[in-house]
Amino acid sequence: MELTKEQIKKIDLFLEGIGIEYIDIRFEMVDHIATEIENNIDDTTTFFEYNGFQTPFIKYMLSRKKEYFESYKKQKRRALWFNIKKTLVTVFKESIKPINFIAILLFLFAINLLEKFSLKYTSEVVFISFFLTFFYFTIKFNQFKKKFGDVKIIHAYTSILMFNYIISFHFPGITPIFSEGNYSPFLLYKCVTALIINFLVFKCFLNEKTNIQKRLKNLA
Repeated sequence: MELTKEQIKKIDLFLEGIGIEYIDIRFEMVDHIATEIENNIDDTTTFFEYNGFQTPFIKYMLSRKKEYFESYKKQKRRALWFNIKKTLVTVFKESIKPINFIAILLFLFAINLLEKFSLKYTSEVVFISFFLTFFYFTIKFNQFKKKFGDVKIIHAYTSILMFNYIISFHFPGITPIFSEGNYSPFLLYKCVTALIINFLVFKCFLNEKTNIQKRLKNLA
């Protein structure tokens, strides 16, 4: 029998109560446990009916508490590279969506035209745009963390964002370029590429945020 929203909420609250903090990992575990209960319990109404510590659901969850927490720790220890690979695949899929692909081509075409007009001013606009969007995205990530707590996959998004910043602004550094005027098409398009990647990463982040909000709304 399919579980109700209230019953699924009880699973989520139990997992949160035993210290499973990462929302995305908890959602995966909630789905797994809900399916397990649906497949093995015939009368789910009686199973969830409150009767103190004698409630079948509570006894069932307590008997598997150690198993669930070990599973959580295992997923928590999962290498960051695994999540980064998953995120990069998501970003690539986002980039080849027709509307995004066309927008990227138009942006590159505009940069090419502006570069021929003035490499200096085009570079400055792109560098400043990257700098401002980096800080804007960082603020949004922090706001998300304050509202929803830790989300494992978000660490991958922030890692890519930070990597982009380091590569674009420090290899070589941007400050000497502004002070000495050593502009070049290579540096311009390196920063343009980083700006596009940041845009795609942020768009994927917004999709992830929407999914989490929907899940939380369903559990409310």
